[in-house]
Amino acid sequence: MPARDYTVHMGAINMGNNVITVLVVENQTLLREALCDVLAAQPDIEIIGGVPNDEGAVHVAAETRPEVVLLDGAEPHEIITRVAALRRVSPESHCIVLTSFHHPELIKHALRLHVSGFLTKSLTREEVISAIRSVSSHPDQILLSVPKESLAAARQDVEVHLSSRELQIMENVAQGLSNGQIASRLDITEATVKRHLRNIFDKLGAVSRIDAVNKAKSMLVLGFSASRNGMGRMKGKGDGAGQGNVRGRMRANGHEYVVPHRAALRVTVGS
Repeated sequence: MPARDYTVHMGAINMGNNVITVLVVENQTLLREALCDVLAAQPDIEIIGGVPNDEGAVHVAAETRPEVVLLDGAEPHEIITRVAALRRVSPESHCIVLTSFHHPELIKHALRLHVSGFLTKSLTREEVISAIRSVSSHPDQILLSVPKESLAAARQDVEVHLSSRELQIMENVAQGLSNGQIASRLDITEATVKRHLRNIFDKLGAVSRIDAVNKAKSMLVLGFSASRNGMGRMKGKGDGAGQGNVRGRMRANGHEYVVPHRAALRVTVGS
């Protein structure tokens, strides 16, 4: 039997009060189709699209205004830019991040963009379905399924600050350039590059160049095309001034870190 095509499903949408319209945004084809199949089998859920990229997600979301968007990205920065883009075209949609990434900076930026859920891919299909239903029934609450230490760190106002020169060097390291090539490109000595790299390793807690790149990306220090200030801190669109810790910001928006007790989701904070 041929697989059902969820790439574009923008025909007649059942807008009944008991039907939750869902858009799935997932880069990996196999996982995207599996999620769509599982969700489409539920009597109270209608899949209106299953798309692999931002362009498709924005197009379908703008046309259909789904109640829930279940999304992931190949890298942390892609998740954040994806959420921001969807929030712009369909601000009433409830975005649920379902990802294998759970770095505190990613959680913090996602919460600043008012996501309705941040879940890890260690959940079962029943828990994901329950999360969608819970978000629909309790739009004033946020579902979190993340390691306790990640949430604790996200609540703190601790960020990695790289100088503009350190950021330049890391961007070149991410491109695979050697110290000598970086020195030549930036018109500095190789010894200066090494000194900056030592400082960067200390700030990131990295033990190698690859480790530094991976940690910089997971901490959202690298990867954004958005404008940055002189200290390498991202200025995310839609997050206001970007100051204050997550707990204060979420309280200011009337949200709490809680899983509704009526939900079948078997996670609180920690997995």
